[in-house]
Amino acid sequence: MLGFHLGEGELKELFTRNFVVVTITNFLVMISYYEIFVTSALYAQERFKIPLSEAGLTLGMMVIGCLFGRFMSGNIISNVGGLKVLLAGTLTYSLLALANLFIPSLGLLYLQRFLAGLAMGTVLTATGSIMAFIVPPKMQGLGVSIFSLSTALALALGPFIGLTVVQTLGYSIMLYESLSLALLSFVTACMLKNAPSLPSRARRWLSLDSYVDKRVFNIGLIALLMPLGYGCISAFLASYSQERGLEIAGSLFFLVSAAVTIISRPIAGRFFDRFGENIVIYPAIILAAAALLILADATTAAEIVLAGILQGLGFGNFQSAGQALSLKLVPRERFPQATSTFFICFDLGLGLSPYIFGTIAVHQGFGAMFLTLSVITLATVVFYYLLHGRSHPLKMPLFKKRSKRTR
Repeated sequence: MLGFHLGEGELKELFTRNFVVVTITNFLVMISYYEIFVTSALYAQERFKIPLSEAGLTLGMMVIGCLFGRFMSGNIISNVGGLKVLLAGTLTYSLLALANLFIPSLGLLYLQRFLAGLAMGTVLTATGSIMAFIVPPKMQGLGVSIFSLSTALALALGPFIGLTVVQTLGYSIMLYESLSLALLSFVTACMLKNAPSLPSRARRWLSLDSYVDKRVFNIGLIALLMPLGYGCISAFLASYSQERGLEIAGSLFFLVSAAVTIISRPIAGRFFDRFGENIVIYPAIILAAAALLILADATTAAEIVLAGILQGLGFGNFQSAGQALSLKLVPRERFPQATSTFFICFDLGLGLSPYIFGTIAVHQGFGAMFLTLSVITLATVVFYYLLHGRSHPLKMPLFKKRSKRTR
């Protein structure tokens, strides 16, 4: 017996009021953000009559802003506390969402997108840090897995809702709807009661150690490489599936991937807690590489859907397992810096991949691009083994041997 059953006491210990509130806050603000993210280039192109290359810079500004927010917020949280940062971040993002309605020039649009990314990076580091302190240490893997389902759902629903509303009701309605979600995230953040005080001490503002933690850098390299494939899938799968006459399958990819992630993450989190990180991360990397390999030569809808299933099992579980592992590597007072370090690397890989590997798609086709990414993802197994995996074997045997009965 693997023994993954959670008792009533454990469920109450994990699903506290604050855990539910911070998870909902994370979910709402991310949906609002990704609605704007996926429609930003289209809006800029139509509103200001600019080429796609210039319109795409709006996405780049959001990614850069998010990275700055991730970097700065770890130290701010350590100095002033996670709840204050979360409230300030959600309020600031709400004001910036309101500013979406009154942007007269392209330059101000770039500035607004950068500041929105900055606020979002701050909010996400705050929600991740607060969650880490709320979850009991013995259930860190499971807690992170369940919390990060809010991210997985937002990544699936945000683009879907944003594009659907723009196509059916218009961009203005989507802006109001995104603003409503942003304001609602601020309201839910205000509902945190007796939030735990994050153990911290004042840190020097000009010290790099105040913002990131070097103990997470090894995992950070893996977190940089793993999102490369998903970044290109997010950016190019619609064009790829249209090129091959599989538009419906391209849409199903994200829904199937999200559904599989939602189902499998709690199980993977329980495995993480009982047996250690390797039992989750090795298969996750291999399955993500397999998904990209299938996409490289997909000719049927079934193949794209299968790739979505493998992507959900692989990349979908790596993100939560990697985040939980980064928390394991540091003392509790360094949780904000560990969270910041992991997601700086993660978001950097996610944001840069379309720019880096898009040139392969332009010159050699999408198939060659996905094949290259599959090889890079598979090679990540070796990097993980050398940087961390070989020094951290399973905590216990996967299957307990039954003792022989003596007559």
